[in-house]
Amino acid sequence: MLGTSVNIYTKWAMKNEDKKYYRLLAEASTIGLQVALSIFIGLGFGIWLDRRFDTFPKLAFVFLIFGIIAGFLNYYRFAAKQQKEDSKGSDK
Repeated sequence: MLGTSVNIYTKWAMKNEDKKYYRLLAEASTIGLQVALSIFIGLGFGIWLDRRFDTFPKLAFVFLIFGIIAGFLNYYRFAAKQQKEDSKGSDK
């Protein structure tokens, strides 16, 4: 009994397919948060600048647009990465 080693993790070992699925699920769940946060951060920064320079609607609108662009750019990058991985997986 002393010379044997037991791997306790083999009982609960995760398949590579499951790991990939959970990784994709985690990445996909953060996309909505990234889009929303980039929009609100852009808007917040624009409002802060407007208060600082007394130009209320102008900079808030500009940075709101920047936030929307940044959020959807993150979404586009994620979608392109997924499409690339899917096409790589279907070539096998």
